[in-house]
Amino acid sequence: MNTLVTISCSLLLTANLVSNSVASEQSIITSQQASWMQPSQQSIQFFKKQVEGGASVGNSLKSLLDRYPQRTPEFVSIALSAYPERYQEIITTSVSAKPMFVDDIIMLANEHRVAKPTEIVALAVNAEPSYAGAATSAACKNNPEYFNEIVKTAVKAEPDSADQIAQKLVAAFPSQTMEILITTIKEVPFVGKYVLDALLATVTDDLVKTENMIIVSMEELAQYPDAITRLVELAHQRDISSEKVRISAMKGGLSEEEIVAIINAHYLELDPQAPTP
Repeated sequence: MNTLVTISCSLLLTANLVSNSVASEQSIITSQQASWMQPSQQSIQFFKKQVEGGASVGNSLKSLLDRYPQRTPEFVSIALSAYPERYQEIITTSVSAKPMFVDDIIMLANEHRVAKPTEIVALAVNAEPSYAGAATSAACKNNPEYFNEIVKTAVKAEPDSADQIAQKLVAAFPSQTMEILITTIKEVPFVGKYVLDALLATVTDDLVKTENMIIVSMEELAQYPDAITRLVELAHQRDISSEKVRISAMKGGLSEEEIVAIINAHYLELDPQAPTP
């Protein structure tokens, strides 16, 4: 009995220590963010003197980031406080120089209210396309009320990274998978099939969601020959009824003759409800 009590007490103590550790870590992060948001006047004046000495805002900032990379959020906040009107140069320079801090940079730009969330994400994506997904996810996290607008802006700014952006967003916001898919392929339909392939890889164990994604994409991409062919192929591979394929493609504007021809090219053994040419 005493052993059980001892074990229970140990477990409770461990749980409390873990809980306190997490709370302490969160408190430190919050404290750090608060300090970033309110740089001292001395720091701001120091940065201004750097610029007044002949260097541009961007060059002054890059020099500091290269020398003290771990202090990137702090210096970005100082620069935004000193020259808020130069936010484009500050965001572009900082993301380009230290893209691994893109989450903090976007958070600070939003907190300083230097521009609309859509402009901030466009600047970040253009500055470093390989971090487009991370930038978009950070922007959506900081401005959930602008979710669709941010996604549209990001994929239009960097359509070649639309699949990466969509995948990163689904990982961060799994409950909004369909919304992300539809918004993305509507905005950049010419890369829609790549976006769909990327997102299907994230839901391999969910047959219902997989079917819904293919059927929805079928309607949205019906007017794009390469995409619709790929979609019918995917539908056949996943045993989706050819009748569902036909109805969805026709809703998207494809004629019955056109979709039946594509179906017949992929469904070698049509189900009893499948249309005939």
